[in-house]
Amino acid sequence: MTGRTALYAWLAFLVIVIAVSAAYLPKYYHTYEVWQDRDAIPWGLLVPSYVYFALASTGSSIVNSLYTVFGYKGERKGFEKVIKHGVWFSLITIIPAWIMIILDLGRADHFTWMIKGFNVESRIAWMGVLYSFFFLMLLIELVYFIRADANPRLKEWKAAELTIAILVLFATIAVHSNLGEVFGCSTGVPGWYGSHVGAYFIASAVLIGAAWQAFYYTIIYSLKGGLSGDKVFEAGETGLNNDLRAFITKTYNLIFLVGIPTLGFFELWNAIAAYYYPPAWAAFKQLLYGEFKADYWIIEIGFGLIVSTILAIYGYLRRSLAATFVNAIILILAGYVSKIDFIIAGQIGRLAFSYGGLTNNLNPYHVRFWPYHFEVPTSEAMMLVLAVSIWLLLLTLGEVLLPLERGEPPKRWWVFR
Repeated sequence: MTGRTALYAWLAFLVIVIAVSAAYLPKYYHTYEVWQDRDAIPWGLLVPSYVYFALASTGSSIVNSLYTVFGYKGERKGFEKVIKHGVWFSLITIIPAWIMIILDLGRADHFTWMIKGFNVESRIAWMGVLYSFFFLMLLIELVYFIRADANPRLKEWKAAELTIAILVLFATIAVHSNLGEVFGCSTGVPGWYGSHVGAYFIASAVLIGAAWQAFYYTIIYSLKGGLSGDKVFEAGETGLNNDLRAFITKTYNLIFLVGIPTLGFFELWNAIAAYYYPPAWAAFKQLLYGEFKADYWIIEIGFGLIVSTILAIYGYLRRSLAATFVNAIILILAGYVSKIDFIIAGQIGRLAFSYGGLTNNLNPYHVRFWPYHFEVPTSEAMMLVLAVSIWLLLLTLGEVLLPLERGEPPKRWWVFR
């Protein structure tokens, strides 16, 4: 099978998956909010999935800022070769997050309420503003990089390039800080409560974003060098030349070796903070030895922290692309599981306020514990499939239609010329 035929087959497959999953929209879409038809866990699969893709997008953008803001070019100037791919990945990966959080409303059109009646005191309302600003800045950054590659005069506008990059980084940090406040200040859901949640999200984002980039670059350059008849570079055995191999194996393993212990610290801090706040501890115990113990100890701690650290050390010292690639997959999956555990398990206990002035000494925090049993409805799972399929379709089309290689001239769309 030629590269072009494989590409068409992949795109056709994605279109079919989108059509099949979209057929479940009537079953998912109600005349009232979906959460009213759920059990005690109102924020189901789509909310942690939304958070995960938002973290992947913004985390990728933070990794890009090593080059765009701080001028770090990476091993053998690798960032210069892949930066447009990195910006495109960050830009398009926020879209499935938007799809999932809008669908989670039950009535997708209700997201317009945020625009019609903007509440300046609502952190959730500000998420819409910050996400829009983040997307706009990334779009401007992508157009700039493509135009600057085609028009060398634009490369002299260093101040403009740095300003755009700083605004992207500012939007990224602001989104995470506000997202952390959405969860961390939800006093009615004590399993999330804590001022450290924003920092925890930032640490998670960097690790997830770096893992996705290492995975993404390995795949696309292997395909371009291995499947395509029109190679855009001198390919090695797997389609990656030595410069790109060195860049991926050194740069991303370094990020892993900094990011993994940092995230491990916040995992420990989550446990300590929860231990000294009994309502939060009730939810955290579900991770330690309750409903989520297998997820927590095997996937999050065992693979996400311990195995990934070993692979990062090996991948860095031996410059092993295989170890780096496998580690990226582990971190991608462990990051997703950790967000499901954090958000779903955090909803087990709710603060039940006493309006009659009565105090129950056996339960001084007035925590109401729900009968816990979480299942994902088929229609909700298909909404996740729909969002992810649209993401993969857009991501692939961008790689095909946009001039994302260094020195590649724009062939279409005047905005890039």
